Amino acid sequence: MPHSVELFAGAGGMALGMLSAGFEHDQLVELYPAPCEILRSNAAREPALWKSENVRQLDVRDWLNERATGKLSGIDLVAGGPPCQPFSIGGMWAGHADGRNMLPVAVEAIRELRPKTFVFENVPGLLHANFLPYYLYIVDYLTRPSIKPRHEEDWTAHHDRIKRARREVEYHVHRQVIEASDLGVPQTRKRVFIVGIRADIGGPDTWEDLQPTHSRSALLHAQWVTGAYWEEHGLTQPAMPDKFRHQVSQLRRADEAPAQKRWRTTRDVLGGLPYPIHGRDTPGVLNHRGIPGARTYRGHTGGWIDWPAKTLKAGVHGVCGGEGMIRFSDGFVRYLTVREAARIQTFPDDYQLPDLRTVAMRALGNAVAVDVASAIGRRLIAVAGMT
Repeated sequence: MPHSVELFAGAGGMALGMLSAGFEHDQLVELYPAPCEILRSNAAREPALWKSENVRQLDVRDWLNERATGKLSGIDLVAGGPPCQPFSIGGMWAGHADGRNMLPVAVEAIRELRPKTFVFENVPGLLHANFLPYYLYIVDYLTRPSIKPRHEEDWTAHHDRIKRARREVEYHVHRQVIEASDLGVPQTRKRVFIVGIRADIGGPDTWEDLQPTHSRSALLHAQWVTGAYWEEHGLTQPAMPDKFRHQVSQLRRADEAPAQKRWRTTRDVLGGLPYPIHGRDTPGVLNHRGIPGARTYRGHTGGWIDWPAKTLKAGVHGVCGGEGMIRFSDGFVRYLTVREAARIQTFPDDYQLPDLRTVAMRALGNAVAVDVASAIGRRLIAVAGMT
């Protein structure tokens, strides 16, 4: 079984995905206590996940310094999601100057561990024109991580030196922007994945981008051309929203139905869950308590139940609003329970999250969708020949 190290592990979305793909986690490194408790408590309940003692509550920089004694070798994968706030459209857009920017630390981990492969996830804002030069620097640094920055050398000078170097490429680095709903996750969640394969393992064409398995067109076809979606759920077809009319008319004129499976919706993933009761836990279901007080206002309208959920976000001061609500066809709204949000992020139902909703939803909003990580992990194992 290939071995991995999880950095910036959070609540374990990437770790669960890589585990299901076939990786065994030697270390899971996370700075904050609440995510560490999630990782440890689930390991205690289900030892097959990872060892509780392998969850390390440390700044990754301190963990790398601790590693100077050399306790890890032969790592097949380093994976993680360095903090995205420096590049998030909802943040301050401080980019490389933000103290939370850990991308250079991620490169240091690659230099120290020399894994066969790596995967780092971030928000699409990383590719914004304002940050593109810095992104290209990080890619070049990952390509030749042994070229370390000199004392007090800024990133632009370091980048120039990397580009001038005649040293051979150490890693072949690839970028893929993945829309989670295209891989069957019931959520529109677009993220950037930076994937690297060590040069002695594979060439520049070794990585193959993941192709969509699900599509918006297939969902529209099932809802408004054949009506199969509504039949599947035992519902009468409602009025079609005006915004879909043009694409649906094109689908009706097409000779064939879309080849992919349909996007999965919030209604799809609620199947089997009892309707939540406000202020009360649901017996036999983890983290399924109804939350009162949902209401709509401008920019806070909830995600339509018959469409993939809006992107779940961590929020700065607690749970974000509109994307944390379900909106029904009659206009009624209610908050997602923690378990419903976990399903939307494709976490398994037996994965326990904190009772405090703000903590649980922040952890889920920061997480990588489990099924996306699993798809990437399976592709890495296949193309890099890891068993």
